[in-house]
Amino acid sequence: MNNPIAPPENLHAFQKLEPWRFTLALMVDYAVLAAALAAGAWTLSASPWFWLSWPILWLVIASRQHALLVLMHEATHSLAYRQTWANELAGEVFCAGPVFYSLQKYRRNHLAHHKYMNEARDPDWARKLEAPDERVWWEFPRKDNSILYWPRFWLRSVVYQIKAYFEIKDNGGGPKPETTGIAKRVTQIRLASYVLLAIALTWFGLWIEFLLFWIAPALLVLTFMARIRSIAEHFALKHTDFFEEVRNIKYRYGIEHAIWTPHHLGMHLVHHLYAGVPFYRLDALHDALMENPDYKENARLNDGIFLGRKPVAKDMGERGPAHPLWRDEAPAA
Repeated sequence: MNNPIAPPENLHAFQKLEPWRFTLALMVDYAVLAAALAAGAWTLSASPWFWLSWPILWLVIASRQHALLVLMHEATHSLAYRQTWANELAGEVFCAGPVFYSLQKYRRNHLAHHKYMNEARDPDWARKLEAPDERVWWEFPRKDNSILYWPRFWLRSVVYQIKAYFEIKDNGGGPKPETTGIAKRVTQIRLASYVLLAIALTWFGLWIEFLLFWIAPALLVLTFMARIRSIAEHFALKHTDFFEEVRNIKYRYGIEHAIWTPHHLGMHLVHHLYAGVPFYRLDALHDALMENPDYKENARLNDGIFLGRKPVAKDMGERGPAHPLWRDEAPAA
């Protein structure tokens, strides 16, 4: 879709990279993860009552796993470091690797998503809507208001994400993953890191801790977070024009920001308008764009996911298209 908004005159200033800010964000995420993992390991030798803290620890760990994926997204757009080798190494090994993703595979599909946002050629869109049994979970306003909706929603998010690891749809929209040069070397380093991790877990006898405090939150919590974030980005909208295809979220409560769209990814409309702007300048760019009457009048802006006065959860129950989301279908008579 074409960008319907004229760029601000100082767009180049917003596009300026400050790699230390990416590095700091990555270090903070790792520090929080280290503290939470240490706390989790400690609970195994403490009073059984401390096991009650596991859901909180899982939430913290999954939120930082999510944050690593957001930083991988930055590297996908070459916004981590100016040097290609540093950008690829950070994105592949230190961001994607720990959560068992591949930067190279993600990049192909994600660039196609930007090129064909919410069209049949968009791999993300197709994966969600092509199959009828999955499509019903992305159609809004939601019709199911029963008490069982959210448990089923959670289970669907787990199954969907597991399948997504192995079924990345290739719609031919993006360049093929690189298999030579820097891309090949950083992929080899990522794979080697898994071997070293397995050796370390075996040597120190930490497999139980790894399963309980890394795999469990990734499987049971991160999957739910990723699904909610996907809805917040492109769903529960009218899909009538560009501004009804993607939204911004300017959070009323910081805790939601940290959980659902870390590192300012809530400014998703801004990101789709100007994908060359790093995450730490998206809020400032949004403020600058608010000086544009077209943007100010049309940009969809929520103030939270479940909290706030105008949360995405409210849109999920009230907002949706007047035609089928899967555009190959004819509207019902």
